[in-house]
Amino acid sequence: MWLPLTILCITLSLVSPAQVVRVTVTESPRPGTLTPDTVYYAKDRPLQWSDFTGRVRKQSSSAALSFSGFAYDASVSEKPDTIHVRLYLQTYFVRSGSWVRPGEANPYALSHEQIHFNIARLSAIDFRNAVLRDTLTPGYYPVEIKMLFLDYWRKMSEMQKAFDDETRHGTDHEAEALWQQKITKKLLSDSGPG
Repeated sequence: MWLPLTILCITLSLVSPAQVVRVTVTESPRPGTLTPDTVYYAKDRPLQWSDFTGRVRKQSSSAALSFSGFAYDASVSEKPDTIHVRLYLQTYFVRSGSWVRPGEANPYALSHEQIHFNIARLSAIDFRNAVLRDTLTPGYYPVEIKMLFLDYWRKMSEMQKAFDDETRHGTDHEAEALWQQKITKKLLSDSGPG
């Protein structure tokens, strides 16, 4: 209990009161990068059924399942007056965690799974925008960034659930079309990379 408090006090005493935190965000790996187990989001590289390499969960009633999300890494450089934080943001789709039931690999189901991936992308964009918009505090910025990340991860999870609930996991085509329009409009309004 005392050790973390002591470390925090020492850390805060090393921070210059005149320092400001400047954040830049880049996509890393590059959008569209493919690895044996990961597809990194790119506007011009939609999901393909060949990306779904995981084993089907027999207990699930779903036709397919996508494992997607967003994450960040960071590097920091300091000058007497500035703490420069470079965030490396990624929106990912994990191939081995994603699957499709035999006989269900149709264009409509793939579109549904793409919307899940797009929701992860929108959450990453919202997180990026919040980090760039907020004034971060020297000495506390790692915690502030982590709290923003957790907040936008929670919002992503809620949106994923609302999408599945409102479309009844893709069986309500009218609701699916409304979600498709809403998500596409939001993605088109983003001027960022990827």
